[in-house]
Amino acid sequence: MSEQEKKKEKRIHQFLRVGFVVLVVVVALAPLLLLIAYTKDINLFEQLWSRPEQEVETLPGVTPREPYTVQHLYRYCDHGTVHEPENIPPDLELPPAALVEMARALHQSDVGLEKIMSYLKDTGGWYVADMRVGLKGPHFTFTHLGDLCPDCERCYYLGIFEEGDEERIGVFQGKPPQGRVIRVTRYSVRDDLREKLEAGDIFESLDDLDSILEAYTS
Repeated sequence: MSEQEKKKEKRIHQFLRVGFVVLVVVVALAPLLLLIAYTKDINLFEQLWSRPEQEVETLPGVTPREPYTVQHLYRYCDHGTVHEPENIPPDLELPPAALVEMARALHQSDVGLEKIMSYLKDTGGWYVADMRVGLKGPHFTFTHLGDLCPDCERCYYLGIFEEGDEERIGVFQGKPPQGRVIRVTRYSVRDDLREKLEAGDIFESLDDLDSILEAYTS
């Protein structure tokens, strides 16, 4: 082999050795590079989500959301509703002003639920059913417990009122069978009318009560 060919072969071997070393370095550093990049992404994510609240700007013309939700539940019927404050129907109860003011004040502070019980006086059937702590402060669920929902409150029916061993015709408010008794008549339940009373004989107004009772007593 000539001297020139030997030099050429030597350069090829040197090139291969350098290429092998570079390949090893790249393979060895790849996980480290990925880890660094991943860590940067995490740090960036944390920075975005941990921005101080004062840096969060409210868009012009957008009303901030109230820090509470309103829930209505009823003792005698299975109905219930949940509304945002601005969407409460006019025929439903509104939370007392004291509860609303409390929610707005506590929304701006760091106060636990156990520290707010002193505020809950004379709430007129309203309760704090839940408190969730979010990025912008606590959010409350105010619950009002009533007897009947507005729809059932407008309905009446005749049914059976049991008092000991005696069964008498009762006047109920609501929809059968989940109403509340508002009057117990002196009339006993006749066997031929029992099935109708067990199902509930619905009528629309207490003004019709006397005429309806005549059909059960004549």
